[in-house]
Amino acid sequence: MFALFAPDVEYGPPPPLHPDGLLHGRAAVLGFWRGVLASYDENTIENLSLEEASPGRIVRRARLRHRSLATGEALDYVVVQSTELEAGRVIRQVNVLDRAR
Repeated sequence: MFALFAPDVEYGPPPPLHPDGLLHGRAAVLGFWRGVLASYDENTIENLSLEEASPGRIVRRARLRHRSLATGEALDYVVVQSTELEAGRVIRQVNVLDRAR
């Protein structure tokens, strides 16, 4: 999946996992998600909706769940994810919490 990201992608992770703003570059995004997988034993993504908002822009609503067996920490939230594509690559993807859920 990360091969679809442009080398210089701008990425806004889900706020419950990373409240500090954008990451820059495919390597940073891959490192971020490797860290999430190392911190949580169970991770699921449930797609709730997907639409082409305009040519080259996709908007998805998704429910994410993360649970650590070691600490008992659990996160369950819904994001609205906006993805911008150029030449078949993700150039920008931003996740914001869906407060309407």
